[in-house]
Amino acid sequence: MHASTTELPNLAAYDVILVNSSGGKDSQAMLDEVCTLAETAGVLDRITVLHCALGHVEWPGTSELARKQAEHYGVRYEERHREQGLLLDQVRHRGRWPSSSARYCSSDQKRGPARKLITQLVAELGDLARPARVLNCMGLRAEESRARLKKAQLSRDEAASSGRRTIDTWLPIHDWTETQVWQRIRSSGVPYHPAYDQGMSRLSCSLCVLASRKDLVRAAQLRPELAAEYAELEAEIGHRFRNDLSMADIITAAKQTSPVGPAPGPTGTVTLGEGQLWWARFERQSDRYGSVFLLAGPDDEDYVSFESAPVGRRGRLVAVVLRTRRSGHCGDLYRGLAPSTPEVGEEITLGTGTLFTEDDSDTGASTAVGVKPDDGRTTDWLDPRALYRCHNQTVWLELREDSQTERRAAPRIA
Repeated sequence: MHASTTELPNLAAYDVILVNSSGGKDSQAMLDEVCTLAETAGVLDRITVLHCALGHVEWPGTSELARKQAEHYGVRYEERHREQGLLLDQVRHRGRWPSSSARYCSSDQKRGPARKLITQLVAELGDLARPARVLNCMGLRAEESRARLKKAQLSRDEAASSGRRTIDTWLPIHDWTETQVWQRIRSSGVPYHPAYDQGMSRLSCSLCVLASRKDLVRAAQLRPELAAEYAELEAEIGHRFRNDLSMADIITAAKQTSPVGPAPGPTGTVTLGEGQLWWARFERQSDRYGSVFLLAGPDDEDYVSFESAPVGRRGRLVAVVLRTRRSGHCGDLYRGLAPSTPEVGEEITLGTGTLFTEDDSDTGASTAVGVKPDDGRTTDWLDPRALYRCHNQTVWLELREDSQTERRAAPRIA
């Protein structure tokens, strides 16, 4: 039996409170819970949030979002990664994918870096004349699996403890339901990762060996280049991604159930692509501000194709911010407009109208997309303020039906 929620630790008794954050919903709800209790106990300054970065295999914008979530509560943020190599390097070296019985991804990519940080945090305390007390907080929930159901809410980590430190593991939201998690997130007002609104139920590696088939297929639709990289590695090492499911099978299923095209019902969303958002110089010079393009690939130099975009369909063109950077664009000096850096998770409506695409004059491929308004105007088809808000930012570009329900997230530009 797992422990009840009445088994709460005395936070004031701990010298270090470490909150492990994946950037996902459970980590986010746990962080809010721990910070709320710590502030009441007067020990908010003892909290450190740790995000173990997984490189490009994690969802874009995850590290930035985890940092912003920590900053919201005014607590210390640290980011670590496995120094001997990230996940795909490790898979290639081992010649095998992780599995439920061999979760070296968690032990090496997450627990190992976490223990190193704990060693650092304990050293920073100086000589206490006693072992330091560390509370290691994790966002595991009982309803996720049988293995997690059996875990105690509060337990001593004997393997990680030593003569210099005692480490207790605490699962603050162990018996919370998913509904309770989302209620806490919405009441906190802190942005969550947009992958959930794209149909993902969990936020771990984009293509996690422990994910459901549905999540894996959806992830392959949202990140086809990463899925292709996994398939190449699968073929290279001669080991299936999962015994019951190869990455090649996942990619095939993703193509067969592709969401591109008319979505069912009046509130559908069509994912158009992911990449750095730009627009042609002509758009500013003509004041049309009508279309944008996305750059992706290893060097952010490849145009994202909109060949399958549902041309002629009406809706809102929305950019969901995944990663941010400072734009070097001079802006529109005549209008007094200049780029500004958005927040990760921010949803920016670029314009409303009928979707169209434009072909590249050299390749003939559809590399630009926009929406034409219904009022016949020849300028400002898209909102210039919104465009300069997300210029050179990495975004998901979507077409949403006008009747789509508003979602609570970071502030938007209308």
